[in-house]
Amino acid sequence: PHYLVQREHYLKVSVKELEKINNSISKLVVRKEELTDIIIGALEHNHSGQKSYEYGMYKIEVKTPTIYSLDKKKYESGEFKLPKQFNPIKESKSYAVDKKLCDKYLKEAPKDILDLLVQLIDEKPGKKNVIVTRRSK
Repeated sequence: PHYLVQREHYLKVSVKELEKINNSISKLVVRKEELTDIIIGALEHNHSGQKSYEYGMYKIEVKTPTIYSLDKKKYESGEFKLPKQFNPIKESKSYAVDKKLCDKYLKEAPKDILDLLVQLIDEKPGKKNVIVTRRSK
């Protein structure tokens, strides 16, 4: 049928174009990182933090954050005792929804439980993504 030929055509053209775009994006991301390093070096912004610079008609916003992470196992081992006044570690509690269980319960739970789940858990579509790579022949 005609609609199958048309669908095949759109798929072929779209896959090829997406492959080209993804290739371009990869190259552009690498170049963006190179230019970022060049500009930061040229501005001699060699410290952690954020600062605005004026350059001709441009305002250049530079952010060079420092990210700290905790070795949780070492910290929880009790081997390292930091005095309270020098302890930058905050304990936090977080909740996460187990997707597989949630999907299962949304299908199987009795109505009263389902009503509670629907009130507690917001459901919305995630970001769509298609990855196209060339297969080796």
